[in-house]
Amino acid sequence: MQKKGLLALLLAVTVLLFSGCALVTVDEDVDDARTIIDVNGETVTKGVLNNAAEYQIQRNEYMNQLYSTFGKRGSYPTDLATVRSQLVESYIETLVSQQKAAAGGFDQLTAEEEADVQAQAKEAYDNEVKQVIDSFFANSELKDEELTAEAEKYIADNGFASLEQYVESYRKQKAVEKLRADAIKDVTVTDEEIAALLTEKVEADKESFASAPDSYGYSVNNGTTTYYAPAGYRYVKQILVKFLEEDSTAVSQAQTALTTAQSALTNAAEDADKDALQKAVDDAQAALDAANATAQANIQEKTDEIYAKVTAEDADFDALVKEYNEDTGMPERGYAVREGYVYFVASFTDAAMKLENVGDVSEPTASSYGFHILKYTEDIPEGAVALDSVRDTLHAELLASKQDEAYKAALQTWISEANVKTYLDRLN
Repeated sequence: MQKKGLLALLLAVTVLLFSGCALVTVDEDVDDARTIIDVNGETVTKGVLNNAAEYQIQRNEYMNQLYSTFGKRGSYPTDLATVRSQLVESYIETLVSQQKAAAGGFDQLTAEEEADVQAQAKEAYDNEVKQVIDSFFANSELKDEELTAEAEKYIADNGFASLEQYVESYRKQKAVEKLRADAIKDVTVTDEEIAALLTEKVEADKESFASAPDSYGYSVNNGTTTYYAPAGYRYVKQILVKFLEEDSTAVSQAQTALTTAQSALTNAAEDADKDALQKAVDDAQAALDAANATAQANIQEKTDEIYAKVTAEDADFDALVKEYNEDTGMPERGYAVREGYVYFVASFTDAAMKLENVGDVSEPTASSYGFHILKYTEDIPEGAVALDSVRDTLHAELLASKQDEAYKAALQTWISEANVKTYLDRLN
C-alpha cells in the first residue's frame, strides 16, 4: 500500500478492523487474539493485523502486475514486514482520527449525510456480493435472488464484511471527513504563493522542454497543463475523413504484413535467401499501397465535397469541423505541432508546417487514417504562460497541498496526545 493519506485508506482499514478480515476467515487462536495496537483502550489484534496484511499484499501484487502489463514497474510493497509497518501506522491514524471525530461531535450525521452513507455502503456491499458470485459461484445454476442469497450466506459464513459493517465504516469515514474539513477550514493561499509556484513550474517546464521539445506538444494535446512553451509551435485544426472500417482494417493488416516482412529481412541469417525475403517485402509494400489506394478511393468523393465547402467564400471552418470531423479526440483549440513533431504521422505534421500563414487551409492530405484537411489557426508564443490563464489551477493545487499538510500536522498532534501503545514484538 503506498501512503496516500488517511482518507484514501480509511474505509478499507476500518472494515478490516470491524470484520477482522475482508477476504479471509479470522483465526481465533490465542496468539492471534493478542493486542498489537492500543489507542486509548481501543485495540487491534495480531489476527486482525495479519489478515489485513495478507489481503493488502495480495492487492499490492495485483497492482504491480497491472503496472507490468503497461511495461511499467509497480512500487507497491509485497514483503510482510513493510506492509505490517504501514498498516500499524494506518490503524493508529484511523483510530485516533475516529476518536477525535467522535469527541468533537462530528459523528452526529444529518439526514442527508446518513442517506449518503447508506447509499455508499449498499453500493460497496453489492460490489462485494458480485465479486463473491464471480469468484465462488461462477458455475452455479442458481439465478437472481437465490444466487444473491447464497452469496450473502457465503459472506456471512466466511468472515467477509457485512452490510452493517460497511454502514458503520462509512459513518466513521463521514465523521473523519467532517473532522478534516474543520481542521483545514482556515487554510488559505496568497497571491505571492501562487506567483512563486508559477515561477517554479515555468523553470521546470523550460528545462524539460529544452531537452525534449516534442513533449510540450504531447502534453498540450493530451490536456496536461503546461507553463512554458518552446519556440516553433503552432495550433492546427483538422477535419478528418476516416477510412471506412473495412478499409481501415485492410490497411492495418497490410502494414503489419509489411513490418513482419521487413523484420524478417533485417534479421535474416547469413545463409538465408535474401532475394526471396526482399521479394516478400516488395510484395507486402505493393499490397499496402493497393490497400491505401482502395481506402482513399472509397472516401475521395466525400472528401472533395467537404474540401469544396471549406474553401468556399466565407466558409466557417469551425462549423464544418463540428459537422464533418471524424476525429473525436481533437482538443477545442486544435493540435499543437512543430517541425518534425514525432507524435503524429509524418504526412500530417508536414502538411501542418507547410501552411505559411495563420488562416491557411491545406489540401486533403492522406495518411493511414484517411484524409486530413488542416487549418493553421494560431501561433503559440515562446515563453511562460500568463498567470491569469493558470491562476485557478495553481490555486487549487496549492490549496490542496496546504490543506493536506495542515491536516497531517493536526493528526500528528492528536496522535502525540493520545495514549498509543504498540506491541510489535508479538508479531515475531
